[in-house]
Amino acid sequence: MHRITIKELVEFRRRSDKSKKNFALKLRTRQAKEKAEDDDSGGDYWISSTSCIQNVFKSDNPELFDNKIDELQAKLAATKNNGTKSMYQRNIDILTNFKDFEFTDLKPGIGLKYETLPSFQKILTIDGYPLYVNPSLLFSFNHNGKREIGALWLVAQINGFRKNELGIFCETLYRHLVDNYASKYQISENHCIVIDTYSVQKVAYSEFTKGSLSPLLDNTIAEIKAA
Repeated sequence: MHRITIKELVEFRRRSDKSKKNFALKLRTRQAKEKAEDDDSGGDYWISSTSCIQNVFKSDNPELFDNKIDELQAKLAATKNNGTKSMYQRNIDILTNFKDFEFTDLKPGIGLKYETLPSFQKILTIDGYPLYVNPSLLFSFNHNGKREIGALWLVAQINGFRKNELGIFCETLYRHLVDNYASKYQISENHCIVIDTYSVQKVAYSEFTKGSLSPLLDNTIAEIKAA
């Protein structure tokens, strides 16, 4: 079975009952490719904004937003292709919206170290279904005398995601951290975070434990399996 992106889980939930059956069959029977792309965010469509947000998060330098916006505006002015113009403009809009975003609460400050996620660890298997997990940043840090690990996943699509849909990304990310790092680190619920860059909306896994979000991941997999 070919890996399934979390966007595809969201797409499945949005479909009608009849369409769900056809889409589930496609997911179950799709063959794995010999070499898969290492991204699930619509190719490189959002890479300009996503990479800039990552760099601002890591460097604490918001001036990078203006630098990237200026660069994209120059590219937009130089192209005549309407599709490319739309891509540049949407990335500019995202970065403009993020200029006042507060990263302080999202970023742990003591002993922060960015970790590398090997490609072979980007698959989380749930009930036989291989889910592709590709966080933007993975980091460890010190908290209350323990070494903890967290992650930031920046996701985007035109018109964005609903909060419960972002929750599916966050559930998957948390379970991925548990599967791969629980033997070495304490998993941080507060720092397991997904942000929809299109709408500037965020979800942390702690929202599940506090009861403000309901889990949908297992139910979605079960629906796909039964459809």
